[in-house]
Amino acid sequence: MEMAVRQPVTLTQVAEAAGVSIATVSRVLNRRGQVDEHTRRRVMTSVENLGYDASSIARKREARIEQRMFNVELLLCPLAEQKNMLLLDFMAEALRGVQSFFSRHGNVRMNICTWEPDEIMHHEENEMIFNRLVNADGVLVIGNPASEIIDRLVEAGVMPVLISTDRQDIPLNSVCFDDFAGGVMAARHLVECGFRRIGFLCGSDKARSFLRRRSGVMVQTIDSLGFENFESRTPKTSDDSEVAVCFREWLESGHCPEAIITSHASAAAVVCRELKSCGLSCPEDYSIITFDDTIDNVFGLEITHLHIYPRELGIKSAQRIYQMMSSSGKDDRPYKIVLPLELTMGNSVKCRAK
Repeated sequence: MEMAVRQPVTLTQVAEAAGVSIATVSRVLNRRGQVDEHTRRRVMTSVENLGYDASSIARKREARIEQRMFNVELLLCPLAEQKNMLLLDFMAEALRGVQSFFSRHGNVRMNICTWEPDEIMHHEENEMIFNRLVNADGVLVIGNPASEIIDRLVEAGVMPVLISTDRQDIPLNSVCFDDFAGGVMAARHLVECGFRRIGFLCGSDKARSFLRRRSGVMVQTIDSLGFENFESRTPKTSDDSEVAVCFREWLESGHCPEAIITSHASAAAVVCRELKSCGLSCPEDYSIITFDDTIDNVFGLEITHLHIYPRELGIKSAQRIYQMMSSSGKDDRPYKIVLPLELTMGNSVKCRAK
């Protein structure tokens, strides 16, 4: 009588028993990337109950630990109007910071991928990228990711490090600037210069950093001058042409305050050009403060701005994901690292007599 040969248990069977994806099972058994403890226990219980032979995976894992090579995915999440995020000075400098940290260690391979905002048109490409993310040792996310993307990653057991963005509703690692405090500083400076109405030109209502800056300006203005003395406008997109239309309409409405704070530097340049086209100027007619950096060759102005250090942002982000990968899942407490902004004076604000 022939004895039935027991078929080996597959990863698919383990995944079905644990109620997770095959990629998540692979991550747990390989101890790669970040998987929450509840999911890890479910997978290991299924492995034990089904009798899955994980010895070969363990041998591969030990060999990889000896080599100490990590695969990191840097996910770019642009706004719909941003064709190439790395052409933006901020993004390029942050990337240099990430690369400079990893280059010190020599055991990190980093890939860069872009999540397309148009999910319907680019569904297949985005799904391929998602599979890369769940199989990476670490994931960095920069830009403006939709909440659904981050939720999917977390559900798949991936704990990314968010760069220049954050989520308050779920515990995640993030490295960002104190944009709210920067908004407070900008508004306070204008109040101290004697302005009694302050406006904020927000480049986009989809960029979380812009919204935090607006909130800081609004809170400080209302606290110092009253609710009725704060005005805000937001264009349809962050494209310069849309920003120009939005600001021009604000000017023509007669309600634009003479002290304006813009969410980012290129918006300040747009404001200066629009003022000139209307026969107005900065700071004689309108005073301007912006964020990120000063602007070169805008009618000889040095814009007062909240200076940021994107390279430091990149370094801190790379450092955090490296700590997480090196700890093999032991360092699973989320850290929120907040970097300060520096108010740098220029000649774009004309103080008034109080």
